[in-house]
Amino acid sequence: MLLSTSVTAESQPNLSNKIEAIDFSSIPGGKVAIRIKTTQALPNTPAGFTLNNPARIALDFPNVANGMAKTNIPAELGVLKSITLAQAKERTRMVLNLAKNVTYNSSLNSNEVTIILQANEVIANQGIETKFAEAALGQQQYAIKNVDFSRGKNGEGRIIVDLSDASAGINIKQKGNAIMVDFINTNVPESLQRRLNVTNFNTPVIFVDTMKQGKNGRMVIEPKGNWEQSAYQADKKFIIDVRPIADNPDALVRGAKAGYAGEKLSLNFQNIEVRAVLQVIADFTGLNIVTSDTVTGSLTLRLKDVPWDQAMDIITQSKGLAVRKTGNVILVAPAEELATKEKQALDATQQIENLETLRTEVFTLKYMKAVDLVKIITDSKQKILSKRGSAVSDERTNNVFVQDTPKYLEQVQAIINKTDVAVRQVMIESRLVIADDKYSKSLGARFGVTQSITAGNSKSIMSGSLGNRPTAYTDGEITQGTHNGSIQTLTTGGNTLTSSDGLPDLNSNLPVSNAFGSFAYSFLHLPAGILLNLELTAMESDGRGKVISSPRITTANQHKAKIAAGTEIPYTEASSSGATTVSFKPAVLSLEVTPQITQDDKIIMELDVKKDSVGAYVGGNIPSINTQSINTQVIVGNGETAVLGGIYEQTVRNDVEKVPFFGDLPIMGNLFRRKTTQNDRTELLIFVTPKLMDDSLNLR
Repeated sequence: MLLSTSVTAESQPNLSNKIEAIDFSSIPGGKVAIRIKTTQALPNTPAGFTLNNPARIALDFPNVANGMAKTNIPAELGVLKSITLAQAKERTRMVLNLAKNVTYNSSLNSNEVTIILQANEVIANQGIETKFAEAALGQQQYAIKNVDFSRGKNGEGRIIVDLSDASAGINIKQKGNAIMVDFINTNVPESLQRRLNVTNFNTPVIFVDTMKQGKNGRMVIEPKGNWEQSAYQADKKFIIDVRPIADNPDALVRGAKAGYAGEKLSLNFQNIEVRAVLQVIADFTGLNIVTSDTVTGSLTLRLKDVPWDQAMDIITQSKGLAVRKTGNVILVAPAEELATKEKQALDATQQIENLETLRTEVFTLKYMKAVDLVKIITDSKQKILSKRGSAVSDERTNNVFVQDTPKYLEQVQAIINKTDVAVRQVMIESRLVIADDKYSKSLGARFGVTQSITAGNSKSIMSGSLGNRPTAYTDGEITQGTHNGSIQTLTTGGNTLTSSDGLPDLNSNLPVSNAFGSFAYSFLHLPAGILLNLELTAMESDGRGKVISSPRITTANQHKAKIAAGTEIPYTEASSSGATTVSFKPAVLSLEVTPQITQDDKIIMELDVKKDSVGAYVGGNIPSINTQSINTQVIVGNGETAVLGGIYEQTVRNDVEKVPFFGDLPIMGNLFRRKTTQNDRTELLIFVTPKLMDDSLNLR
């Protein structure tokens, strides 16, 4: 195993290749050229990474020593402030300290390395072009093998391009709201020259267009909304991620959604060993990276401003490696190797458990029933105890006896600490308010003409009643008159005239039933023997009432409770044998509730409230039941009142009963019709108020 650590100066190896000279100069365009001369030719340009804060570029020279007499070289030229050299083991790291972040290009000519620093200048109406990968020297032709799109785990749009060679040159720039990627000297097959509509992936990317542009291949990515992009290359795969930016007005800096959070770095490796790349990340993060001896191979890797933890994932996934982190130590090994080691560790632990001595412990429960705890820890679907463990309960003392290894006994104790607690209680008060407003008015008349007495002089009799108290007026020969809601009997000159409440002398009989007042008039014309009867009856009632029912109930958390009060109404019904039996119909006021108390002291209630009353009788002796109920689920704060619902009923009726033709006559038609007006209103409101109770059953 290889552990990344720093080496002291006394243990530095004696290397033949050394850095002999470093000079720098400014060149047109605000660029700075740095030339590093070594005693021997280098096989490759030095790999490096960049830091954004502070602005730095780090370059590693493998198998090269620091041949200069100093480690710090001041510069103060353009963006270059100074150069720092540090030798560790068999390599020397050169750090370029910058005034601001810039891009750089490196080239190798035998034993001389040239670094060109160039600041990114924004040109009006144009995007900044980034040379993601320099094209190799010569006119070598490359090709795009495939273009694919996928959605990342954090909602980013991921465009994956398969290249024919890892050394293809790539330039990236933003033009307007689009991302333009040029592949230098790269052919695009006709089958790949198409537009990908990726709207359904629900990422910031809408379209991906791939086309041929002269000798180059071009890809245009059209995003939407707020986004940011990053690109990286692993061997022959070039990947560009377009991530959504979360708009948080309270944040100091706008950023992407949750994902990789490591400090960003840039890496540019050409055919470098995987172990060396991991060493660079270890130096960058300060973590100890332990690499398995079986980790081998090399890769070409280009990263631009990528979080270091994402860079670690890219490297390990491209080589089939897995990562395990413990404290500040990271273990990197092939995934199969780590899986095998973890399986061996689990098998060893299992063998220890199978041989470990069993212990018996007694758990005394306070609030929970012992049988309920035994059901939990011995459940076959998710058994808490080991294969050798067992548990029994003693209902008399509410104890549980558990036999198992110490590890599982600790788990049982942890479960008891969470479950053997006092159940919180809540009192629910429900109020049912039934308000009614009833109004009715009736006006009717009875009218009749008859000729059944001896002719004589004309006489008239008027009688009326208020509150059913009769009065009588007599005149002339009429000696007696009595009234009981209408003229009933007249005695005149020894002859008795019998009027008819519904008898033949009433031609129009449309009175008001149960009238509160009446006005009656009779006209008697004796010579013609004519008796004229006229009676007007009227009733008007206005009633208002309110019925309040308030059932209350106290129950434990998540336990159903029900309270009911009412009566059972008896009625008789005939059996098949002809005998009569007495049956009962319930009419009750009930409240059924199942409360659930949340962590923030709110109460979720499943409620069933019902209010019954006796209605009309059917068939003379069977009562009907008027029911008003509500079934719902609500969430209410402690002590707050919720209105569950209301039922509003209004009955408006205007009834007219009349004699055909005569009832339609103007004015006189009132003597031949009966009018009834009704306006009834009823409203039901249901209120619920839950209140939490403390351990002493007092309201909180």
